[in-house]
Amino acid sequence: MRNFTLLLFTSSVLFVLGCSGGPGEPVELAKACSMDYDKKRVEVTGFLDDKGGIFCSNIGGGDVKCGFKLLEAPGAEKAMSADIVQGTWANNVEKMERGYKREDIKIRDNGGNIINMADKVRLTGAMMNTPDQKVCLIKVEKIEK
Repeated sequence: MRNFTLLLFTSSVLFVLGCSGGPGEPVELAKACSMDYDKKRVEVTGFLDDKGGIFCSNIGGGDVKCGFKLLEAPGAEKAMSADIVQGTWANNVEKMERGYKREDIKIRDNGGNIINMADKVRLTGAMMNTPDQKVCLIKVEKIEK
């Protein structure tokens, strides 16, 4: 039984490392919504924004994720969506209370440090796109300044 438990633990660790490890393909934010990147692991750079409100949920089960916009430049209109897992660890956003202010948003980078919403960031994760570009979303796995 002990050997089975050790094998199960080792297999789980290797599975997690294999699914989330390694760099993504660097992509310009303006091109990331192309179907060429659907279901691919990418790296995109830009500025996170709440655009006046953030929706957090775990629709479909799993972790609670919060939806942000990733902009090419602060204040830009064109944006893609970025889902960040809610939590208190690295690469997470801390839970926000109702009526939060922009300065209340606490997003942690890959080192666990809180980033400033004005900082340019590089996000790594899996893309989800649709041909009509109504869905253009990165499931964020890693946040770097």
